[in-house]
Amino acid sequence: MLPTLRAIILIILTAGLFGCASFEPRYQITHRYEPPTDPAGIICLGKCTQQLVACQQGCASTYQACLQRIEPLAEQRYDEAVRRYESEFNTYRQQLNNSRLSQSFGWGRSAWGWGGYPLGWGPSWGWGGSPWYGLGYSSPYYYSPAPPIRPDRAREFDRLRHEQCEVECGCQFVQDACFLSCGGKKTVEERCIANCPK
Repeated sequence: MLPTLRAIILIILTAGLFGCASFEPRYQITHRYEPPTDPAGIICLGKCTQQLVACQQGCASTYQACLQRIEPLAEQRYDEAVRRYESEFNTYRQQLNNSRLSQSFGWGRSAWGWGGYPLGWGPSWGWGGSPWYGLGYSSPYYYSPAPPIRPDRAREFDRLRHEQCEVECGCQFVQDACFLSCGGKKTVEERCIANCPK
């Protein structure tokens, strides 16, 4: 009775939290730019565009250089992962063989059933509250171990690329600073896009 009551309370709390989270208003931040109207300001904006292009080109060349730099490191990490995988896979294969061998010979069982009780009923079958109730096992030893995950060269490269190469160049900050120095105006607006209050 007690586990059922706990489950019901947990479901009610989860539904309540989900209901609160899904009906909150959602907002989006937008930036509105008003360029200068005077001729000097318009000429100045042309220089801002040049600065932005130069920043983006520098960012792209830095990114490409980073990709070339991490390629040998990714290959090294992949080779290490392959060696680790081969060792873990050999261990996994031995555990699997040992598990199958013990099941085929019935090690860990008694003449009365699983766990030494008549007809298999006892602490290992649920009368004693075992977590393996109804599965017919007296020990987690009879479960097959999970196989190791095979390494992937592309996954190793992507991890390094994300860690070391995908950085913010700050070009938008440079552009905004130049835009404002030329007499432009930038307005930050927050508007509701879902579940808006009436």
